Amino acid sequence: MPLAEQRGVYLAMHPDDPPIPEFRGVPRIMNSVESFEKLVSLVRSEHNGITFCMGNFTLMTDDVPGAVRRLKDRIYFVHFRDVKGDRYNFVETLIGEGKTDLVGAARAMLEIGHEWYIRVDRTPTLEGDTELGAAGYNYLGRLYTIGYIKGLFTAVAKQMNK
Repeated sequence: MPLAEQRGVYLAMHPDDPPIPEFRGVPRIMNSVESFEKLVSLVRSEHNGITFCMGNFTLMTDDVPGAVRRLKDRIYFVHFRDVKGDRYNFVETLIGEGKTDLVGAARAMLEIGHEWYIRVDRTPTLEGDTELGAAGYNYLGRLYTIGYIKGLFTAVAKQMNK
């Protein structure tokens, strides 16, 4: 952390993916909202942050907006995606077709007013689409998701008079 501070680098820890306690016999520790609270409390540097991967946080908690509010100051990067199922048996869905409270998450992000980067993460491949070299990274699914995110944040901001 001292080197990151010295160089002006901000680190953003990504959750275990999937956020399960153990994978192939290896214990995992970044699999709950509480583990992220512990991370930022152990190293209080502003350079110690979080990648808020919504798919993984959705599998950790039923209250994604609450998690955004709890971790607000340390969220430096957002993977905006959706899933259904639970941490042991889930599928990635098109945005808006999973179980994530997307409106609540967008509202929480706008309420906080903190600036961070939001990007599309993996999306299902649509019929006739071309993958960009890896499963989940494709043109049409990503374009659809970008439009959805833009529309979602525009509508929620208008609702909030922002």
